[in-house]
Amino acid sequence: MTKHVIKALLLLCLVYAQPSFALAKLGHQLVCQLAFEHLPESKQQRIKQLLAFIPAKEQRRINRYNHTKESDEITFAKACTWADAIKKQDSYQQYNAWHYMNLPRSNTNVIANSCDKNCLPQAILYHQNKLQHLDVSWQKTQALLFLGHWLGDIHQPLHVSYASDLGGNKIKLAKQKQCTNLHWYWDSCILAQSQRTYVQWLSLLAAQWHKKSTPAYQPAQVWLWADQSYQLVRKNSFQYCQLDSAGEASNKRCVQPRKTVVLTDNYQQVHLPIMEQQLLLAAKRLQKVLEASL
Repeated sequence: MTKHVIKALLLLCLVYAQPSFALAKLGHQLVCQLAFEHLPESKQQRIKQLLAFIPAKEQRRINRYNHTKESDEITFAKACTWADAIKKQDSYQQYNAWHYMNLPRSNTNVIANSCDKNCLPQAILYHQNKLQHLDVSWQKTQALLFLGHWLGDIHQPLHVSYASDLGGNKIKLAKQKQCTNLHWYWDSCILAQSQRTYVQWLSLLAAQWHKKSTPAYQPAQVWLWADQSYQLVRKNSFQYCQLDSAGEASNKRCVQPRKTVVLTDNYQQVHLPIMEQQLLLAAKRLQKVLEASL
């Protein structure tokens, strides 16, 4: 009898379980879904046309990565996680360094051409050009999927940071049961602790869409986007960068942070609105990039 009860309960859990979103995936899906919804229908149709070129093997990989049935439809939002799903594949290893941008600790800002290859701003430039000029093909679809992912990454502040602490991955967080380093916290827990669902996040961000206009895309903007993220991580309240005591504030060097930090009691309250605005900026800017490229 007990075995039958347990089986029944497990079945009910499977039937009524909500779709699973790892929250790093959630951020990318929100950015791409919002951008997609605000594109003209003609551009949406071009995206759908490109999604049809995703090979069956890669469709299954995307669905597995997102914990959905392998046969489920691939949406643009879901496909924007593909760049993370392939990180361990030998044929795509060359792109792993493109997810971030490392700077010297002496840099007080990001300027144009702060890196010349294999970094996040250059990845955006490279795949935007590919999306714009390639004929319709799987290669053009790859450019679309990478581009959607890169726009999310460049707005996660710790993707523009320092190699010595792996973008905050080596900064341990005390008193955290999950997300035990600072990078992980900004990838996941800052959204998870809001306790909002995917639908609630979409509604919240969509309601803010028209409050501020976004200029048409120009390639030089990628360096400004990177600098905006970098200025966030240099703030004392972010608890990542400890500015050297010498010199003017605008010229201070970020010294090696402590290996373990305790987030302030109001850290979530202060920084969740910042992450909301980063997601919104990423989506609005992705929309402009896609308008210019499709």
